[in-house]
Amino acid sequence: MNEKPDSPTVSRRQLLIGAGALAGTLAVGGTALTDATAASASSTKWPTTKLPRSAAKTVDAGDFVTARQLESWQHDLDAMGMRSTGSPIHEQFIDLLITRLGEAGVQDVHTEPVPFPRWSASHWALEVPYGPHAGTIPTASYLPYAGGTSAAGVTCELAVILPGAMPAKGSLTGKIALFAMPVGSIAYSLMETIAYGKYDPDGVLSPTGNYSRPWTGVGDLITLLDALDTSGAAGAIGIIDLPADAAHGSYFPYDGTIRNVPGVFVDRDAGATLQKLALEGTSVRLTVRSTVEHMVSRNVVGLIPGRSDEYIILNSHSDGPNGVEDNGPDAIIAMANYLTRLPKDSLPRSILITFTTGHFHGGLGQVTFAKKHRNTTLRRAACAITLEHLGALAWEENEQGDMTLTGQPELGVLFLPENKALVDASLAAITRASAGPALALRPYVSVPEAPNGYGWPGEGTQLWSDGHVMTMNYITGPTYLLNWGIPTVKKTDFALMHREIVSFTQMVLDLGGVPKASLSALDLTPL
Repeated sequence: MNEKPDSPTVSRRQLLIGAGALAGTLAVGGTALTDATAASASSTKWPTTKLPRSAAKTVDAGDFVTARQLESWQHDLDAMGMRSTGSPIHEQFIDLLITRLGEAGVQDVHTEPVPFPRWSASHWALEVPYGPHAGTIPTASYLPYAGGTSAAGVTCELAVILPGAMPAKGSLTGKIALFAMPVGSIAYSLMETIAYGKYDPDGVLSPTGNYSRPWTGVGDLITLLDALDTSGAAGAIGIIDLPADAAHGSYFPYDGTIRNVPGVFVDRDAGATLQKLALEGTSVRLTVRSTVEHMVSRNVVGLIPGRSDEYIILNSHSDGPNGVEDNGPDAIIAMANYLTRLPKDSLPRSILITFTTGHFHGGLGQVTFAKKHRNTTLRRAACAITLEHLGALAWEENEQGDMTLTGQPELGVLFLPENKALVDASLAAITRASAGPALALRPYVSVPEAPNGYGWPGEGTQLWSDGHVMTMNYITGPTYLLNWGIPTVKKTDFALMHREIVSFTQMVLDLGGVPKASLSALDLTPL
């Protein structure tokens, strides 16, 4: 019970087939912002010394907030827990970001409304109600944006859905669907076929290795869930093939599509138990108490004035399940504190900061921002830099079946359109920060409205596809990325995060001197 080298030529279409599972879009409330957390949040030690004009040419790591301060901010995030879109704790975090932006010296900090239907779950449980196997079956999480049950739940036999099968309309009436979470993976060698370049000095990326995470089959999962909605199923149980601590708090898909069939996730061991019960015809009881309420969340916007009214956008999102997933705002606030201490006339372009809501509601906040500003503010944007998941360390299952830190940073990916100036600056930034392994990849997700017809998974893509702003998006994807209720401080290398912040700040300053025409051209050969 729960509460509260040389590569063969490959087309984009081939990549879509090989990696389509990664293209899917990917609520429990957080802990209250306690007095202790609030005190910690307000005790930021800000560098205040005004910087000389020379600091706009070459940054000095000693002029930034410290790695220890970044760690303190991440402690705050861990204490808050899940910040599902529009939840009270998320809105409190938005208020905190507004305060920190002001303290960092950012001007004209304001919010813009984003209305949406907020889905949340308050209780979920799975049990065998009677018979020799009677008892509670542990769940890992609920299926977000799924249906709900009455307080009594639904009691039905299990119907096993084989991998790749899609239930026909009306075929599961009175049954609870049991399925293995679809798993998609992509070979590192395939990634390299669409890469502009990479930074992997330690040779971590094996040519025979694969990238696979719990959510990499989310596109297939969405298709299955949509089919379940018409199958008559009374419920759904997804088995995540991981130990309990890695499956706990799984939060996907987060496309914002509210479906009818209630469901939960279970881990590997619980899944094995359920598969045996299904063979025996044993009934289980599933309970999911959920609500939908119409409400308004907020995008946060701020400005660092420069010599011109052209912008470089620094972007991230404010909602998320854990401290690594949404530490982008903290990174950008640290960058802003440096940039605001420079003489205004040393910045060739102004810096627009955006923290959007609704990343975990199908990217709604950024879609809303791009739609509102596409023909105004975004026309003055030379480029955008979106940052997420900085400093993440790899956490993998070992031969004994235990989840352990590997001692290596998680793979970083930079998604970029075919623009030489932005690609060169991005590869330089990741190399300068010693943030490897990392790959700079072309967009590969089919998005017809994008200038080149393609986008990518994750934050930042709507600035490119909907806003038509040349955008670099840096992300990592550790196993725990989409898990709520999981501590992240020990899974984060704050010295690495600090180097990334310093280096991306240098990238902002370097791009300030690049003509907008050079930043607007698709001047690299597409696949």
